[in-house]
Amino acid sequence: MTSTVDEQNKRPAWQKRDWIWLALIGLVLQGIWAFSMAHPSYMDAYYYTTNGRRLADGYGFTEEVIWQYLDNPEGIPTPSHSYWMPLPSMLAAVGYTFTDQFVGAQLPFWLLAGLLPILTYVVSLQFTDERWQVWAACLFTAVGGYYSRFLNQPSTFAPFAWTGGLTLLFLAWAHIRHSGKWWFLAGVTAGLAHLTRADGVLLLGIGGLMWFFEVRDWKKQAKSSFKFLGLSLLLLFAGYMLVMGGWFIHNWQVMGRPLPTSGTQTLFLTYYDDIFAYGRTITLSDYLAWGWPNILQSKIQGVSMAAQTFIAVSGLVFLGPFIAWAWIKWGRQRDKWGLLRPLTWYVLALFLAMSLVFTWPGQRGGLLHSSAALWTWMMTLAAGGIGIAVEWAAKRLKHWQPEKAKPIFAGLFVLVALIISFGTLRHSEEEEPLFFQQVGEMAPDTAVVMSGNAPAFYYFTGIKSISVPNEPVDGMLEAAAQFNATYLILDENRPRPLAPLYEGTEASPYVEYLGEYFDRFKLYKLHPPE
Repeated sequence: MTSTVDEQNKRPAWQKRDWIWLALIGLVLQGIWAFSMAHPSYMDAYYYTTNGRRLADGYGFTEEVIWQYLDNPEGIPTPSHSYWMPLPSMLAAVGYTFTDQFVGAQLPFWLLAGLLPILTYVVSLQFTDERWQVWAACLFTAVGGYYSRFLNQPSTFAPFAWTGGLTLLFLAWAHIRHSGKWWFLAGVTAGLAHLTRADGVLLLGIGGLMWFFEVRDWKKQAKSSFKFLGLSLLLLFAGYMLVMGGWFIHNWQVMGRPLPTSGTQTLFLTYYDDIFAYGRTITLSDYLAWGWPNILQSKIQGVSMAAQTFIAVSGLVFLGPFIAWAWIKWGRQRDKWGLLRPLTWYVLALFLAMSLVFTWPGQRGGLLHSSAALWTWMMTLAAGGIGIAVEWAAKRLKHWQPEKAKPIFAGLFVLVALIISFGTLRHSEEEEPLFFQQVGEMAPDTAVVMSGNAPAFYYFTGIKSISVPNEPVDGMLEAAAQFNATYLILDENRPRPLAPLYEGTEASPYVEYLGEYFDRFKLYKLHPPE
């Protein structure tokens, strides 16, 4: 205890107070982003928001929206979160207990996003005691980059940034400090990451990989007892099950299995829109029938898109070289490589999973969401890389004073990151909400409306809604008959099999055209055959 107190007393005074200012800056910046939003901005956020509201209202894990059919829902209401994980909705439900307005749902996510620089602060101090570098990393985190328009609404971004970033930190500490508490905490945060995103289970896998490194070191150097190694693995798994055990039990009671199978079907997609397939099971045989030339081409495209996402989103493009530079240099230093090892293996695992395994979901946002776990670490590396680059240049430009140049360049780059963050913010589109509200006024409360954005339609109207299936007219009518849908909304993003209906080149006696709105939405009355 005495050594710990002495160590804390030796820390510079700024390390005891700067985190407060950084937290305030983060909350103010993220508050600007957050409170400029009147409602969610994309389908996932509408889904988490509406289900958070139902949780807060006491309806439990049920929903009156069906956005995908891969888990063969039987009717409405249906069990919720059979594809996406529940933690974002649970957080939104907490916010709704304070107010029934959208700002209530935003509140937990604004706090998580605004306080994220604190996590960067802790991570950065593992690598440096230079004040400017710690501040630069935290300010990069605070501005948000391409995540800015997603962090402050019910979604996976903010909670995954915390749970993923903390898991990597706890695994690093478990690896270099050889303490059981870090293994346990890594398990807890890995469980929270999995409760946030299905691919969060990768972090548990990285924990297992780090444990194997511990076994290797034990065999070579006898650093730990065999008993401690066994206890470490047990603590990791216990922490994970402490969080995920309840959800596994819930799923078993509802679906008869600990996890749904809908997500695994996306392994075999031949194009993304089949995630909205109705009455079909996506199988390996279908995937192989697509042909190896198509499969290989899709994997090459997946690798390319994943690389672009890492460069553009995780590195804000211009910070990429600094991140790589620091990663390579610090990776050659024994004390810092121990901290970087979990991060390095997770980045590799995430890249492979989202480019070669879940190729289509990865390209359509999966990697964007999951990369949030890297944000605090990447910004730490970016700040470190700027310092390394300045020192390199100073050796060749004798008139440079590196200690003065480092904070100046870091400040300029933070300004660039801030400009990029402002540029990614877009005003919420109001045509869709206005149109949905018009349809809601004309349709009876007992109606079921088939829409391309079912969670959003339900959010604005409170009327049950299901997604337009990626099927021809006959398949669409089968889905309408099963769920008693009486209205259909199509827009320019309609499924390809329904393009002829939208363009007016195909008609059906069971589909009555009612009119066009805002030069893009077309409304139909459905009379599905019995």
